Amino acid sequence: MSDPIPRRPAQEQLGLLLDLAAHIDEGMWLAEPENSRLLYVNPACCRIWGFSEKELYRSPRAWLERVHPDERERAAQALQGREYRDDEYRLIRPDGSERRLRTRIFPLRGAGRIAGVCEDVTGRRQMQESLRRREAELLQAQKMEAVGRLAGGVAHDFNNMLTVILGYGEYIVEKLGPDSGLKSEAEQVPLMVHRAAALTRQLLAFSRKQVLQPKLLDLNAVTADLQKMLRRLIGDDIEISVDPAPDLGPVLADPGHLQQVIMNLAVNARDAMPRGGKLVIKTANRRLSAPLTAGRRTVPPGDYVVLSVSDTGTGMEPRVLDRLFEPFFTTKDSGKGTGLGLATIFEIVSQAKGHVTVESAAGQGSLFRVYLPRAEGRAESRGEGDVPAESLSGSETVVLVEDEKDIRDLVRRYLSEGGYCVLEASSAAEALWICGKHHGRIHLLLTDIVMSQMNGFELADHLEPMHPDLRIMFMSGYLENPVPPHRAATPMLLKPFSRRLLLTRVRQTIDAPPPRPAKPRRVSSPGA
Repeated sequence: MSDPIPRRPAQEQLGLLLDLAAHIDEGMWLAEPENSRLLYVNPACCRIWGFSEKELYRSPRAWLERVHPDERERAAQALQGREYRDDEYRLIRPDGSERRLRTRIFPLRGAGRIAGVCEDVTGRRQMQESLRRREAELLQAQKMEAVGRLAGGVAHDFNNMLTVILGYGEYIVEKLGPDSGLKSEAEQVPLMVHRAAALTRQLLAFSRKQVLQPKLLDLNAVTADLQKMLRRLIGDDIEISVDPAPDLGPVLADPGHLQQVIMNLAVNARDAMPRGGKLVIKTANRRLSAPLTAGRRTVPPGDYVVLSVSDTGTGMEPRVLDRLFEPFFTTKDSGKGTGLGLATIFEIVSQAKGHVTVESAAGQGSLFRVYLPRAEGRAESRGEGDVPAESLSGSETVVLVEDEKDIRDLVRRYLSEGGYCVLEASSAAEALWICGKHHGRIHLLLTDIVMSQMNGFELADHLEPMHPDLRIMFMSGYLENPVPPHRAATPMLLKPFSRRLLLTRVRQTIDAPPPRPAKPRRVSSPGA
């Protein structure tokens, strides 16, 4: 039979309990609620609440004043000690910092007393909140991936159809005389095509499958080019002020996408001022020597070119700011917004390694700032290399590769009417066969990028060794994979495109100086 557990004198047991209570991290206390008398409080409780033992014994309910006002009444009810309570409160410490406190209150039946345990759970809750944010970010990334797959699958066929509609729509407009009653209606077709194409570009922008053609740009010049269009778009009831900074540094960005950023911000500002107001667009050079926090965004140190767009509109509440750049999130009425404009801005700026900040409050307007890294070099002139209308024709040989018959027929018609000799192919394999048996010079390969079996990049790699003087131009509505580094400078024609744009780009590509020899690349045979 085992020895019984030795019993210690009551005074010794009490001493051990007090020693234990003095060395644990949880706060412990004992009180009589009827007369508001505090019988015991341990050191941890004092540390958590920020009071000394003397202050707590002198004013037992002083801690209640530290509970957040929104939760103070609930905490006071718990002190009545009628039932077990397990709750959390926000605590405002004497230094002004806010902590999260978990408290448990135990009524001591028959003794008229209550015991309590409190624990600072701020760090735990912050970790849980961080995990929740990461889960939300992961879910958002998965949503974006799904939207990207959807957008990519739709965009190729959709942009092909838009190219055909735009092409034949332009032909109809040209054939109709100035006195035709249908001319104004027919002119709406190209306009609607461009609007549909803009929506597709927005889908592709935040799914990161759009074709990027970055150039060294002067942001002042881009803004100036858009001023006339902005005034028509915004309306007469809104005053537009443009304040360009002198000696503005260049930025490396896609010109079309940068225009889209400015247009989307301007439209967003217009919608926030239904009764009129003022829209201000500014540019500036800015050097950040330390991280800049504005609203809910942080911009790292560096040299930036800043585009700011402010309005005097309705402004936004915090709940709106939290979701502002989510795709498909909109506060506009049904049918008046897709929820893609700001999401598109965020993705375009991110891909240019820039940042977007927002400052806004309900009834006080909004201020958007786009921080783009300042680039080295000289900005390219806008409109440089434009070809006069009378010089769009040619007699050179062009190999046209497009797997969609309607697109191929339309582009062949464009080129043939422009005087070019067109060798057309419906696949990369057919293009290789045609080029292999052609004995004359081939001046240009005009090929779609997204094709089955072999894409346009691979086709160009196969044909270049066979035709050293061959010029190359790609056309596409979206990209499944990034542009290979050795093709980054190759001309790209984005679908949908007009006849004039196609002929202009073809002429520019053929007349351009010979490209620098590329580093040798190993090209596998088509059957490999």
